[in-house]
Amino acid sequence: MNAFEEEREMMLRVQQADFVVVELTLYTDTHPEDAEALGQWREAIKEAAHVRRQYEKRYGPLSLLSVPTEQAIELGWRWNSTPWPWQR
Repeated sequence: MNAFEEEREMMLRVQQADFVVVELTLYTDTHPEDAEALGQWREAIKEAAHVRRQYEKRYGPLSLLSVPTEQAIELGWRWNSTPWPWQR
């Protein structure tokens, strides 16, 4: 797998994890007494954060909420510098 494919694969994992969080959030909004779903929601948030941190550590921040990251502090992250994550 080349570098481009690796990054795309990691981005896909971020998107999948975020999707699970959104879906479980919607479900738990309408089923607040479902303890199992609330547990899944908590685990999904942890997993999504973990996957996002892995991506950002390697490729840079995905949003302003991610700043400051180690990369931003060390390298002086510039949002107007290309390529942006969706341009790679």
